[in-house]
Order: sequence, then C-alpha cells, then structure tokens
Amino acid sequence: MKKGFSHLKNKPNKQTGFSLLEVIIALVISNIALLGLVAGQLKSLQYINNNFQYTVSIIHAKNVAERILIDVCELSNGTQVFDLNYIESNLTTDSDLDYNGSAITSNKHYQLGWDELNSPMDEFTTQFPIFISWTDLRMDDLDLNKVVIMASFPTADANCNE
Repeated sequence: MKKGFSHLKNKPNKQTGFSLLEVIIALVISNIALLGLVAGQLKSLQYINNNFQYTVSIIHAKNVAERILIDVCELSNGTQVFDLNYIESNLTTDSDLDYNGSAITSNKHYQLGWDELNSPMDEFTTQFPIFISWTDLRMDDLDLNKVVIMASFPTADANCNE
C-alpha cells in the first residue's frame, strides 16, 4: 500500500464552516439588536435636549426674579404697577421669552406664566411661583416641558425710600 494522501480519498466529504442560512439569521439578529441600540440613543438625545431647555428655562426664571427684585420697593408700595405693560417692558426683554397671558402671538421659544391663584397681577405679593414653559413635541410627557421656581422677595419697609 502506498503511503501519502491516498487514505483521504476513502473518507466522505464533511462540510465545515457556516451555511448561508446561518449567516443570514445571524445578520438579522445583529441588525435587530443594533436598531434597539439606535432607538435608545435617540431617546437619550431627546432627554439631553430637553434637559438643555430645562436649564435655559431655569436661567430665564431666575432672570425674571432678579428683574422683579430691582423694582420690589416700587412694586410693594404701589408706585409701580405690576401689570401687562410692566411684564412686557421689564420681564420679557430676552429675545426668546414671552408672557403667555398676553394676547400677543409670538414665535418666541419660552413662555412666562403665573399660578392663577397666586398671581402677582392683582396685588403684588412678595412670594409667588414663576412658570417658564417651552414646546418640545418630541417629548411624550408635556409636563417635562416646564419649570416652576418659587420667587420670594423681601417685604417693603422704611429702607425702600433711601
């Protein structure tokens, strides 16, 4: 008998490796997993954008409170009236902040508002909530599109006239 590779001729051919069907199934499974990761990344970007809007809204609310603080003596003793004219001329001077109680329609991104029960419009009080809201239709829960800070100002006293 000859030595060499003649003994391989008698063995049946065994296929090694993956079939085309197995490769296609693996590709489909990996694509489904990647789509899930992409969807999670997209939702994460939506929340990041909403958190940015939240941060900007807090800055707007604090700016409004600081602008009111400048005039707190005049507002408390009644020499300055807290009305729509005061709001539009003093509080919404930011380029993208609008008062949502006015009849003026605007394309501004952030809206300033008050609590109906604690509105400073009737009589100026030293403590009331300031609402800032924005529109982000990508978020499912629209309650996430607003910020409320409780503004508290010092009471007017004899030092206001100095």
